[in-house]
Amino acid sequence: MKKYLFAGISAPAVSLLLLCAPPSFALKAEYLPIAGQAAAPVPLSGGGARPLREVASGRALVKFSSGLSSSSKRDLLNSAGFKLVRELDLIGWSVVGLPAGMSVASALPVLGALPGVLSAVPSGVYRAEKIPHDPYLADQYGLVKADVFRAWDFETGFSTRVTVAVLDTGIDGSHPDLSPKLSGVSQFFDPDNSGARAPNDPPTPACSHATNVAGVAAAATDNHYGVAGMSWGAGLLSLKVFNDADCFADCTDKAGTDSCRTDDVTIISAIDYAAGLQDSPSTGKIVINMSLGQGTPCGAPLQLAADNAAGRGLVLTASAGNSPAGVDSPANCLNVIPVGATDINDNIAAFSARGSEMQARGVTAPGVSIFTAAPGPGYTYESGTSLAAPLVAGLAALIISARPALTSSGVGYFIRISADDLGAGGPDPIYGSGRVNAYKAMLFIVNGNASAFTPETSQPKAYAFPNPYDPGAGPLSFIVPDEISGANLEISIYTSEGEKIKSVFGRTWDGRNEAGRTAASGVYVFYMKTEKGRAKGKFALLR
Repeated sequence: MKKYLFAGISAPAVSLLLLCAPPSFALKAEYLPIAGQAAAPVPLSGGGARPLREVASGRALVKFSSGLSSSSKRDLLNSAGFKLVRELDLIGWSVVGLPAGMSVASALPVLGALPGVLSAVPSGVYRAEKIPHDPYLADQYGLVKADVFRAWDFETGFSTRVTVAVLDTGIDGSHPDLSPKLSGVSQFFDPDNSGARAPNDPPTPACSHATNVAGVAAAATDNHYGVAGMSWGAGLLSLKVFNDADCFADCTDKAGTDSCRTDDVTIISAIDYAAGLQDSPSTGKIVINMSLGQGTPCGAPLQLAADNAAGRGLVLTASAGNSPAGVDSPANCLNVIPVGATDINDNIAAFSARGSEMQARGVTAPGVSIFTAAPGPGYTYESGTSLAAPLVAGLAALIISARPALTSSGVGYFIRISADDLGAGGPDPIYGSGRVNAYKAMLFIVNGNASAFTPETSQPKAYAFPNPYDPGAGPLSFIVPDEISGANLEISIYTSEGEKIKSVFGRTWDGRNEAGRTAASGVYVFYMKTEKGRAKGKFALLR
């Protein structure tokens, strides 16, 4: 099912506010247990930790007894090694500076015990909640599952220049959600001529695949157009390794049996080219995404190319494969992160490859019914580990943007250690280290641990009746929970596999999909949103 957006308008630039580097006097922070929690944090284990509150370092708020003059407060604080920074006259509290090196946790009980002090509390830290303005954001469930919205509060990809090199079928460089993101000079490596290289700039697609992939990793975001990419700031580089003459638009074979294909020589040529661009002014740091594969072991020449690229600091991600048999090459090469696919319910996709490489260094990401860019320009739902891998490539770009000194193995480590374990405990051949969690990864990168991690607040439950529902008996009605009752109601209905069926803008549904046909029997999930919040529910349809 495809949805196309035609608008002949160029995407506006991302707000300059996001491009500004943080000042040298940036606010420092630390963590304290939330009221009612035990004092010592619990280390991250099995996807959870005791929630902590982020507070400003080096300061506290103090309430003194009435009648104390500012000079008396200053003398009292100085005698204990503290400093009166200023008075908040309207509320009757004082800002107190802590001695160098003293933590807020250590300072609060000392301040609270001083004569004349009624209360001493930390100064909580707040962040701008970055929600991009892309009209199809509600269709991108993968961003919700990977906890990307909270990750963007820490990093959107503009702190360090990073480029995602899409080693694939060629990006549609005219797509309004992708053309503003192109970095460097995109290239074509001809598989019919031993990988001979020629510029392909702006890039052209041999078929739709690379455009789908690029939209997931780094579509232009917060531009009031189309979809959001995992990394707002990452550039895109098209490394086209398929020939136009060999592929139909849907990437099926044009010239004959198995014609839409490439080979080791061509892939190695593209990897080597990208490795030579690492840290160049046009691309900065590079992440290579390879959403392609074949069910063979990693050959020695391809392994050497991956090793060389990783040694230069490039991060390589690859689709694990769309067969539940072993992990494909190049995902099974060392120094490459293999990525499997999960659905909207965090179940492993039936087609997602399994194997020892997943257990050793792999992760999973949403890869079923992913809404993304398509040539045309347009947008479409696609499935496969090919769609899961670029989400991880985009996450790698966010991590590198925040911590550019990390090695490629360091980036892979943070991706794995922050993933949500969906298996039986610990890495396994099916889920790898788990489904990626971008927010938890950012906590590790910024704070050195994820002790402040709290799961997303569970959504209120919504209901539909009658349940089971027979479309022939009349409309299905939805009950909006009181907590989110408000204007601008939208209800999006999905199959249990994550394929979107219909969006409705009222409290009833006639049982028909976007094509006007009655939906098939099965279990359906629906997501309800208003100006006051979101809710989730489920119902069965029986025809």
